[in-house]
Amino acid sequence: MTQWMFTARQRFIPSQTQDWHSYIKFSGFTHITEVVTLDYILCPDLIDDLMDEDWSYNVQADCRITWFTNLAYLRQRIRWRIGQDQLLAILEQPTHIHAIPPKFEFCGFDIVDDAEGNSVLTNCGQFSDQDAGFIPSDVNQFGLLSNLDHANAVAAQLRLSFSDDPHCRNCRVWQIARDLEPDD
Repeated sequence: MTQWMFTARQRFIPSQTQDWHSYIKFSGFTHITEVVTLDYILCPDLIDDLMDEDWSYNVQADCRITWFTNLAYLRQRIRWRIGQDQLLAILEQPTHIHAIPPKFEFCGFDIVDDAEGNSVLTNCGQFSDQDAGFIPSDVNQFGLLSNLDHANAVAAQLRLSFSDDPHCRNCRVWQIARDLEPDD
């Protein structure tokens, strides 16, 4: 059985006008409609402080304590702001595309550093195609890669081309799905 993890994040959408325009220029992702990512700068975590009860349901590993294995618990834990927040279902280094949890939509594959804080795909600026194995037009409407084989190839190329970069040298692929109406 697939062990999904869940995290509650703010959305990064065009209505955040100044930040959005700066991001589009920075990333080169001129065709995207929003950013869905594990990057905590672009899509900050909704959980700032853990409660005692969280420790019964969260992932107890470095940089993952605001991720949860119990979806029902996380749904009731957060006060959702419709249109501003999202619930992400995430899988680390999938070997194939996994069926997503009910009520979630497949978004794509992110490439994240080994501290699970920065997305090498969405928040490290523009790379040249020959160095990174992708160009901005390769990402889908969410700023993610839609094809797992391509995501794995890009991650491998980033690790090879930028082995001295702390974000690239151990980057990993994550499958991401999301739910925009997590109260139901």
